[in-house]
Amino acid sequence: MEINPQDQKTILQLVEQGVDSCTSKLAAISKTDWQLRTTSMKAFVKADDYIEKGHPSQYYFGAFCQSSGRVFLAFFNSRSAELITKSFISGSKGLQATPDMQEVAICEIANIVINAVAGSLADRCGMAFILSAPKPVRGAKADMIKAAFGDFSNMGKVFGAYIHLSSQELAADCTLMLMLDDLFVNFILNALDK
Repeated sequence: MEINPQDQKTILQLVEQGVDSCTSKLAAISKTDWQLRTTSMKAFVKADDYIEKGHPSQYYFGAFCQSSGRVFLAFFNSRSAELITKSFISGSKGLQATPDMQEVAICEIANIVINAVAGSLADRCGMAFILSAPKPVRGAKADMIKAAFGDFSNMGKVFGAYIHLSSQELAADCTLMLMLDDLFVNFILNALDK
C-alpha cells in the first residue's frame, strides 16, 4: 500500500489528537497550561534527520518507549526538566529536585506524555498498543535520538513526527518524537477504514 500525502495528514491528525491529551497531563503535573507549538510529519525519515548538525547541543533529560514498528521519545532541556521536576514533586515531603531525582521524575513524566499519545492512537484503532517500560536517556539531543531510534536505522519507509509543546507560565518546553514503520502506518490506516 502506498502512503500518500493525505494518509500522512490523517496520521498527523491522529497524533495531534493524542497531543491534546498530553497537554492536559502536563498541565496537571506542572499546574500550568501547555500549548502545542509545532508539529510536523515526514515520510522516509532517518534518525539523523532530526539531529542538529553543527550546533552545540544542550543537555536534555527524557525517556523513550518502543514496541514492534514504533518508538516514542519525550524529552526536556535541562532547564525545563528542572522546572517541571520541581512542580511534579512539590508537596512530596523529603523529595528534592536533585539530578538523580530529576532523571527519575522526567522518566515518569515522559512515560505519561508518551502513553497519552499512544493511548489516543490505540483508541482510534480499536485495540491496545503494548509499549516497553520507559527507558531513561539524558545528554545531548543527538545521543538520545540515536539511542531511541537506533533500531530504525536500517529501515526504509519510516514516518517520523516531531511535536513541540511549551508552557509560557513555566517557561518550559517539551519535545515529543515518534517513528512509525510503514507496516504500522498501514495498520492504522486500515483500522480507520473499518
